[in-house]
Amino acid sequence: MGACLPSLCRRATPIVLSLVAAACSSGPAGAPLAQLVPETLTTIRSGDVVILELWGQPEVSGERIVDDNGYIHLPLLRAVQVAGMSAEQIRERLTELYGQYYSDPLIVVNVRLGVSVTGEVRGPQRYTVDPALNVLDLFGLAGGLTFEAKKDAIELNRGGTRYIIDLDDALLYTEAEKLRLQSGDWIYVPRRFWTLQRTLAYATIGVLMLTAISFFVD
Repeated sequence: MGACLPSLCRRATPIVLSLVAAACSSGPAGAPLAQLVPETLTTIRSGDVVILELWGQPEVSGERIVDDNGYIHLPLLRAVQVAGMSAEQIRERLTELYGQYYSDPLIVVNVRLGVSVTGEVRGPQRYTVDPALNVLDLFGLAGGLTFEAKKDAIELNRGGTRYIIDLDDALLYTEAEKLRLQSGDWIYVPRRFWTLQRTLAYATIGVLMLTAISFFVD
């Protein structure tokens, strides 16, 4: 029986190697960040927030959430379509509309974009952010990455395309515009598969396999 031990070990080796290969394999590939073409204007969509200030009219001023149909709801004007517009375009449109009710209305418009971050961050959720913020700023809002975050395979999902970000490269990235957030962005931070906990787990599996082999050989 003892002669069978090397044979059984040889049979077990491919199984162990396949487990290691699975542990070390990366997730599905996405487009490199270099292929991302940033939009020239920040446009808003449903779920974003429009912050309006009409001088001398506090009942009009305030925050308005863009509804599912792309409208904001305002006194006197009721529903105004704003989806797909920039802050400046919204300001011009509201100045025109409120000009029917007020003489030379002075309007200031700012927007907050709805973006989401999930996976290995300390505060995964949806955030409304200033258009000037970038992906790295979003991680700060989310409390930072967890210990198990896979920093070289972060996913930026935008417009149906998944772009892959290597965080170390991103910290040195010269084209900062590519990292600037856009409305509807979803950032996913995957987990490193090969962690200390998983190393211990696979070591335990290996020990159990060798124990089983020894049991049958004996």
